[in-house]
Amino acid sequence: MQHVKGRLSSLGDLLIFLDRLKESGGRLELYLPYYNEEIVICFSGTSFFIDGTSTDFLGRKALQVFLEKWLLGGVPPEFEFFEGEEECSSGTAVPEEELFKVVRDPFLEKIKEFPQFFKIENIDVKRVPSFLVAHRTTGRPVSREEVYRYGLTLSDILKYIEVGLISIKPYAVMESFPYRLRLFVQALALLVVIYFSLPLGYLKFNVFKLSEAINWGLRDRILNGGEREELPVKGCLKTRFYLIDNIVVNPGLDGIIGTSDDLSAPLPARGYIPTFALPVK
Repeated sequence: MQHVKGRLSSLGDLLIFLDRLKESGGRLELYLPYYNEEIVICFSGTSFFIDGTSTDFLGRKALQVFLEKWLLGGVPPEFEFFEGEEECSSGTAVPEEELFKVVRDPFLEKIKEFPQFFKIENIDVKRVPSFLVAHRTTGRPVSREEVYRYGLTLSDILKYIEVGLISIKPYAVMESFPYRLRLFVQALALLVVIYFSLPLGYLKFNVFKLSEAINWGLRDRILNGGEREELPVKGCLKTRFYLIDNIVVNPGLDGIIGTSDDLSAPLPARGYIPTFALPVK
């Protein structure tokens, strides 16, 4: 019995393995890492059997939901193909024509555009499931997970849209926040964007860099007598620190010592223990 394993890159690859399964028998196992879901497919000679070992759906819908989550997550499923005759009876029987119809469903091509949350704008209350009517009445958004929880697939929703039974619009979770809280979150997000847009050097705490420069200055005062020397410490925008007599100086962006943007601090005469002088226990 031949054993092949790997990752499926497209629905076309899945169709190839289903054709092979029909010709030679065996078992095809599919595993979706992101959702931790598995589907097992085998062929009995007349029908395919689908066992969704980690899904609440059975048969055709189990495969349909698996394919939707694959396309939404963008992570290719892992597969193991066991070729050869073996008993095939566990799971739910699905006619061959119906199974291939699921994989070739044109609505799967639109799944990637399906929003995480959506609001129902218009609905035919007599021809759609009651939970969708309830969401339209209360104005509450619907999530993908809720669609699955009520036994529908996202492809079902797309078909309702196609025939005009409902119309939807994407819904941002932010819209559910109170107005003042929404303004606060938006302002906070703007500050975060500005903060991380600044040059990397400005994100460092100068007090820590100055303290590090003082440590090196004390060391060099002992070893080199305090002569002017460039210290191995970088400040904002990778500017350097220097030891001049008993003063640690950062010349600022202009690189000239003695101008208004200098950052300086005298070396302490006593009571300062540089970090490199701490005893090791």
